[in-house]
Amino acid sequence: MQIVPINHVLTWKRKQQTWIVHLLMLLLLPFTGIFYLMYVGLLKPATLIDVLKNISLPPASVLLIIGLIAFESVTGKFYRSANLQVDDLGVRLKLLPDSRWTILRFLERDIPWTELKDATLVERLKIIQFRPKSGQLPLNIKAQEWQLQNTNSGLNENNSEPDLLRILRDLSVFEKYPKNSQFEDSDFDLTKHPATKLVLAGIAILIAYSVVDRMLQHEEYAFFNFTYLLPHIVSGLIAAAMLAGLMFKASKRQLIPLFNIIGLAILSGMVFGVASYVGGIRINQLAGGSLIEARYHRDASCLNLLPEDKKLPVIEYPYHAKNYWCSKNIDEVLTVKVRQGLFGLYQLDLGEWNQAIGHFRKS
Repeated sequence: MQIVPINHVLTWKRKQQTWIVHLLMLLLLPFTGIFYLMYVGLLKPATLIDVLKNISLPPASVLLIIGLIAFESVTGKFYRSANLQVDDLGVRLKLLPDSRWTILRFLERDIPWTELKDATLVERLKIIQFRPKSGQLPLNIKAQEWQLQNTNSGLNENNSEPDLLRILRDLSVFEKYPKNSQFEDSDFDLTKHPATKLVLAGIAILIAYSVVDRMLQHEEYAFFNFTYLLPHIVSGLIAAAMLAGLMFKASKRQLIPLFNIIGLAILSGMVFGVASYVGGIRINQLAGGSLIEARYHRDASCLNLLPEDKKLPVIEYPYHAKNYWCSKNIDEVLTVKVRQGLFGLYQLDLGEWNQAIGHFRKS
């Protein structure tokens, strides 16, 4: 029988990150989302520029961003200067006696087992939560970030269980204390349930279709506004409602947590709406009117093309195209291919003009 030591001391092994890295990580997600929308043509550069010009970031938002970066940096310094102690009495997160970061002692935690309300292991994320009875904030520990002091185990061994998890299992902590019911959804594997697996496959197919077809298309909607977005918003909502209903039905045979149903339904609706927007251009090519050559002229600002036929849409161009259109005489006739699709929505084939603008800018 294995003898468990009385006291286990673990140290934090995460690499130190500068505030610049934290800032880049904080900006990565929204930047990626904006890039994707521009890539598939759902967000035009001119629209983004207008939004950035008119946006006013409240001082509270700036302070919040700075606060998040500062908090992450401070907690990182604390963890590097502390150790995690686990024994028969409880779990303690304490600064080292010789640490110069004594100002951070307010982050120390000491939770005796007798004062523990529940201990929860989120298997997929390897996060352990210790929640005290007193109502204090829970202690959340990522098991893979901690290893036994003066050893190289835990983090460096492939497929090995983290040291902290082995210690807690030896102490039977998870058997002695209940699991926080709020974490039930976190352990649900979407890739194993038959229904959610199909939904994920469908989302992947729709994303792939949206990206590939948008790259192959030469036409685009004349406007990016509520009127042109409404059919695709409605289709996304309908798709989300239908998938939610189907998942609820599938949940009766094999449980799907409510949070996962709602999350997947929202994600599916958004992806279906984007795919509907891209696919709508193809549908208009087949079911809409024919592509006609219409007469346009640039305006005085060199940012818009105005149709001679007032029924046709005005074409707005971003600022980077201004020099090209200014090179054209204001009375010169510019031929643009226009198609009136379903519900009276117009779309344009600007491939030739966009290519000409690209060559002009390079030269």
